[in-house]
Amino acid sequence: MKFKKYLCVLLIFASGSCSKDWLELDQPGNIDKPYFVNGSKAYEAVIAAYDVQAWRNNIVSMWAVGTIMSDDAVKGGESPGDQQGMYDCMNFNPTPSTDISYNIWADMYRMIARSSFAIDLMVEKDASDNYKLQMDETNRTRYIAECRFLRGYCYFRLVRNFGGVMIYTSSEDDGTTHGEDISANKPRASVSEVYAQIEADLLYAGANLPATLPLTEQGRATKGAADGILAKAYLYQSKWTEAKAQCELVMNSGHYSLVANYADIFTSSQQWGSEVVYSLHMIEDLDGNWGEHEGSWLSIWFGDRDMGWGYGFKCPTEDFVSAFEPNDSRREASIVFDGESIPGTFGGAPHDFIGGSWNPPTGYMSQKYLIPDSERPVTADCNGNLDYIFLRYADVLLMHAEASMELNLNAEAESSLALVRQRAGLSAYPDASTIALFKETELLGHDELRAVIYHERRVELGLEHDRFYDLVRWGDATDVFSNFIDDGLTYGKTNFVPGCSELLPIPMGDINASNGLIQQNPCY
Repeated sequence: MKFKKYLCVLLIFASGSCSKDWLELDQPGNIDKPYFVNGSKAYEAVIAAYDVQAWRNNIVSMWAVGTIMSDDAVKGGESPGDQQGMYDCMNFNPTPSTDISYNIWADMYRMIARSSFAIDLMVEKDASDNYKLQMDETNRTRYIAECRFLRGYCYFRLVRNFGGVMIYTSSEDDGTTHGEDISANKPRASVSEVYAQIEADLLYAGANLPATLPLTEQGRATKGAADGILAKAYLYQSKWTEAKAQCELVMNSGHYSLVANYADIFTSSQQWGSEVVYSLHMIEDLDGNWGEHEGSWLSIWFGDRDMGWGYGFKCPTEDFVSAFEPNDSRREASIVFDGESIPGTFGGAPHDFIGGSWNPPTGYMSQKYLIPDSERPVTADCNGNLDYIFLRYADVLLMHAEASMELNLNAEAESSLALVRQRAGLSAYPDASTIALFKETELLGHDELRAVIYHERRVELGLEHDRFYDLVRWGDATDVFSNFIDDGLTYGKTNFVPGCSELLPIPMGDINASNGLIQQNPCY
């Protein structure tokens, strides 16, 4: 099998162009280990592991769960049947056959398998305890660290969505010899066991990855990425001391800072800027063809359906729009309002967005990741080079604020919080009358500082990919969704069932293949 054109989307590591030689490499993970005879071939195996995260459905599944299953957005699109899997998730009615669940499950395990395969070939030794694969030792350590980062990140994605899952740490575990298509030959591990694996992988990665990267290597993992993702993994376990310490590794590194203008974060001008801790690096497809790996397709999914260049998915809710304080610059930077002119020209003329033409008609469109017409090099379907951010510095600051608050270090919490709020043009800390109006206070009854931090996570990171998971880990999901106001439309968010809807169903194919070894999540 040949490499797909993934490097035209994912990563240009070794050179500044997408050459024919790259596109015609044999596919690591589908051939035997003897193929990998030197460091150059090991590098190919590492790149093959990165490749999976560039797959379109992998990214779609992130915001389909993290945002569309939250109170921040609804599916949009042409009809309920347009992306049925998203619709089912929005209604808290996914099944073991829902494609969103399958995409997360299959893609994460595929990346795990490829990562473990690459590690295996680099650490294999002969009878004399010498590495079989001869390569530069600095590169060997870095490549292994990259693969362990990817594996740890994948297990974090899996445990958030499914709970305890099968743990594979070697390509030999998965029933294959090529690091692909993991077989269902193991029972599910516990949640704590999965987190232990995540911690081990990310600690190793953080200790062995480079702190910075040249522009030719953007998209590869760094120490900051490993430290930041590990901070989030600790946060989800309520390991506050560890989470705070990991955040401070990122904060004190000197490599990250907030971008002055919030709206710039989601533009090509800042895609390698100081706020990006880890992202998927995409480059434009000069052929103008939109396929699995060609160009950044973010505007297609989020853009205005009426113009023919967008699908109209991920429509902000009224609840999200009304969550912002007056004069919060993030509101305009996150949302396109009814009648508002969309930057750029489409069909030779400026376009005014008209809300309410989709089903369901919220009247709002997501502003984040909209690519201006000037950056569409060939056709509307060719969406340029805009990267997708997995982790940014503001998230690290808010995680630090939350962990500090939980440790009763309120001054430190407020200090990190202030940096995020002041960038948005707000006071360092809201007044009492403002806090009283927050959903986190009025509906959920949180104490003041907790309400402020939770609120800031919502408005700062809204329409990205964490909101649903935050609501679940905070224990707020039941109250939020039972009180969700849908204005008589069929959003179905009140269908949330405590003890069931927090997790997605495991794909039926793997359940069946395991002959009863893998147990399904409750209620599915």
